[in-house]
Amino acid sequence: MPPHALLKLPDAPAADEVDAALQGIVGVSEATCALRRRLPRLAASDCSVLVTGETGTGKENVAQALHALSPRRDGPLVSINCAALPESLLDSELFGYERGAFTGAASAYPGKVTLAQGGTLFLDEIGDMPLAAQAKLLRVLETHEVFPIGALRSRRVDFRIVAATHGRLEQAVRAGRFRADLFYRLNVARVELLPLRQRRDDVPVLFEHFAAQLAARSRSPRLRLTPLALQRLCRHDWPGNARELRNLVEAASLVYEGQALGPAEMPLPPEADGAGAEPTRILDALERCEWNRSRAAELLHCSRMTLYRKMKHWQIGPA
Repeated sequence: MPPHALLKLPDAPAADEVDAALQGIVGVSEATCALRRRLPRLAASDCSVLVTGETGTGKENVAQALHALSPRRDGPLVSINCAALPESLLDSELFGYERGAFTGAASAYPGKVTLAQGGTLFLDEIGDMPLAAQAKLLRVLETHEVFPIGALRSRRVDFRIVAATHGRLEQAVRAGRFRADLFYRLNVARVELLPLRQRRDDVPVLFEHFAAQLAARSRSPRLRLTPLALQRLCRHDWPGNARELRNLVEAASLVYEGQALGPAEMPLPPEADGAGAEPTRILDALERCEWNRSRAAELLHCSRMTLYRKMKHWQIGPA
């Protein structure tokens, strides 16, 4: 009998519940739309899921959606960042301990694995998990039993595991830093999140999403940008991905006084000389001249026809 056989599982989520569960998966790009279509089907299964992607791409949002759409959604979603704890604490934090198991253990602690009973365990940055803890986690996944530190007997556990990493676990396996058997156990289903620079169509939608969230949270007017500022955001490479964009919205709100912010008021590093510098100069000149091409051409020390040609090349135009 499978370990979840005794659970009373709820019915499939209704359409409004699906929409609510996917509210953190924001965007209109092909990759984001495909992800939104895939997650409900993936959530209905009880298989392990490995979520990969650069820092800030929204791996935790995916884990939350998978849990909220799954038959285990009435159970807990328990998260732990494997990179945030030293090796000496990760073992006890994951698997728990009995009272008196070691100095300072004044009371028993069940551990994250036991706390996830009936729900989902999300292990973020699992590539940073020490090998010793990997071996114990593999045993838990294979036996559905956890042995807290100092305990005389094991405890039966039932949870679904979702793991995430910003690196490539295949490389860690080849380097001997990650157990191959645990990798295969986790990599039953895989969700790969693209960086924001590869889905630039999502930038305007994400900006509006974060601006609306901030306005609701702070009860302040929603941040607005000029069309040129929005084009500047879409050209940025976003090394910090959606997390960087969210932080930019918060930083920009500190100087927002009700007038739409322009490119120069965006808290972004200046574009490097070369391909990115020319469109920025053109956009800034056009905005300063209120889109009067003749005046902007004078400001840029070029002819109006040269300005038109450059605008066409860089696809610059009023939104």
